[in-house]
Amino acid sequence: MAKVLQKFERRKNKLISNRDRVQLKVESIDHKIEKVSDVVFEWLKETEILMQDMENLKTQPRISSLNEYMKLRKRIKALNVKCVFDPFSTPILSLERFSSEDSFMCFESTEKASDELLEALEDDNCSIIGLYGRHGSGKTTLVKAMGKKVEHLKIFYEVLFVNVTQNPNITTLQDEIADLLNIRFDRLLNMKFDRNGEAKRARRILSTIENMDRPILVIIDDVRSIFDLERVGIPFNSNRCKVLLTTRCKQDCDLMRCQRKIQLDPISTEEACTLFKVYSAIHHEENSELLNVAREVAIECEGLPKNIIKVGSSLRSKPMEEWKASLENLKNPIAHWQMFLSFRGKDTRDSFTGFLYQALRQGGFKTFLDNEGLQTGEQIAPSLKDAIETSRLSIVVLSENYANSAWCLDELVKIFECAELKNQLVWPIFYKVDPSDIRHLRKNYGKAMAHHEKILGVHSEKVQKWKSALLKVSDLSGKHYKTGYEYEFIQKIVEDAKHIENRLQIELEDHRRCQAN
Repeated sequence: MAKVLQKFERRKNKLISNRDRVQLKVESIDHKIEKVSDVVFEWLKETEILMQDMENLKTQPRISSLNEYMKLRKRIKALNVKCVFDPFSTPILSLERFSSEDSFMCFESTEKASDELLEALEDDNCSIIGLYGRHGSGKTTLVKAMGKKVEHLKIFYEVLFVNVTQNPNITTLQDEIADLLNIRFDRLLNMKFDRNGEAKRARRILSTIENMDRPILVIIDDVRSIFDLERVGIPFNSNRCKVLLTTRCKQDCDLMRCQRKIQLDPISTEEACTLFKVYSAIHHEENSELLNVAREVAIECEGLPKNIIKVGSSLRSKPMEEWKASLENLKNPIAHWQMFLSFRGKDTRDSFTGFLYQALRQGGFKTFLDNEGLQTGEQIAPSLKDAIETSRLSIVVLSENYANSAWCLDELVKIFECAELKNQLVWPIFYKVDPSDIRHLRKNYGKAMAHHEKILGVHSEKVQKWKSALLKVSDLSGKHYKTGYEYEFIQKIVEDAKHIENRLQIELEDHRRCQAN
């Protein structure tokens, strides 16, 4: 028995030495760039179980434990043999390899934020993490790539991605998360008349998450309004679930009770210039004037990759005049609207203009449409003047009765003032009217002007301004619609707008809000 115990102790001490060596090596590895092989952790786990079995054996009677010692000695020997690992670790793929977007690039700020995110995601004391940064900084792309990375590293068993902007209410969020978790709610829980339906669904989601064998990560992207995670069914301070939010402002992270708040900073000036050159397809051999303008444009994009890519792509192969116009727009900080729609409400509000407005909005353009509708009065409202002044492009829908409205004519005068003083764009749409009838004041346009002259006088300053504005708009090369499918005509307008997005850059409201706070 003594010899058995001596051999046992020798092998045990060797195992302890091997365990300490392996643990030390694991701790010395930079987990940001190296992934320890799964077999290493499995070996350490088996070793800990064996150590516990050895401790338990000490409490057993000496005679009955002899056979157990022999069995344990064999297990110890096997583990000592298995403690040579090849490979011990493997390099972790770069973050770009985990992104499904071809445009994804790791900048210095991206690397910094991703390192902080990985640290927070591995922190057992942190259950809600907030990533904040300006619109266009690349938050969504980053968290999607991080989700794939932590799955690869087996930090999380599953990663759920939900965009809260598209799903702003609790019930819709529950439906999307339930689909991702393969939960099928009972028929009664889907009935609107069940007042407790939301709470029951939340409990079902919570129970599913809590009963999972391994932890999951829930990524909630683009949070702009505050909501209670527990109302959805997402547990707070749970070892089974972590939440990663993206927001545009740090204060939104605070309101969502994030325990770690990580900022995604804009990229550096040199990184911005390099990225801009890639997407605008200019080279060092270009003339110095173009290179200087390109650098200024890249700087005015304020280090936001999405803006840099968008503006750079839109200026590819464009003449110098377009580059300079784009730079001027970027330098002008007062524009709040990309487009202003001027139209005769009775003619087209509920038909053509209404459909055009929706198509532009769906196309991603921030468009102003006067929702007050049928205002009356002799002067254009200050709110409309402000909207025209702070727009990049005015689209004038010249319908049959456009000139009947003094309001519309005032808008048109203001639009051309801004075109001359602020270099704004004007797109006339001749909707079932002939430009020559507008130019020569024939048909309805002639009748409308005769009516205004009768009330205000032929030589009235206001009437003369209206005539001048109508002449200017009729001389522009606009878009003509007489017959055919309106949706095709509208789609062409949206496509043409996308071709000049570089001229339509505006300051985003959420950035102003974050700066104000």
